[in-house]
Amino acid sequence: MQSTPSAIYSQSADKQRIIIVGAHRSRIAQLILFVLDRNNRKCDFSTSAKEQIADASVIVFEPASTSASLLEYHHHILIISTLASTDKAFISTLANATPKSGIILYDESDALSKEIGKAERADVSGIAYATPKHEMSNGKVTLISSTGERFITNLAKEDLQSASAAKELLKKIGISSGQFYRAIASFQ
Repeated sequence: MQSTPSAIYSQSADKQRIIIVGAHRSRIAQLILFVLDRNNRKCDFSTSAKEQIADASVIVFEPASTSASLLEYHHHILIISTLASTDKAFISTLANATPKSGIILYDESDALSKEIGKAERADVSGIAYATPKHEMSNGKVTLISSTGERFITNLAKEDLQSASAAKELLKKIGISSGQFYRAIASFQ
């Protein structure tokens, strides 16, 4: 059974709290947790599938739905993927609750995510993510780093936005682009 947001917050008050919302939240969370695990970095999580809260300095929340209870997580970083128009008002409220020095990562290709993410907020960084540089060959996605290195992956083309969101978040918590690409190349 999943803990309530307020119970999770009480167990994670001293952690960096990251919340993921939108249509691709589960895939983004899965990619983040995979890359952290491959780089031997501890991460606690509370997802729609399972929960682990121990001694990591970071916790990732991937809630099953959007509701006012999400405000109880008191996030530092908010990741917004593709949104339904019915979520706009609440996700705007959640974005506005991002604290000073907080970060909002948003999908540049989704109009609602972009509108919310780009909104001016005092001392909050809005960072867009977009489809990463890649090539398709024989049904495989090859990601291409900024230095031109190529990484053949098992990602589906529809996972590229989620991979970009994961990469941007991971940069903010100490995973280099090289570490990301090497790990994501082994993602199944």
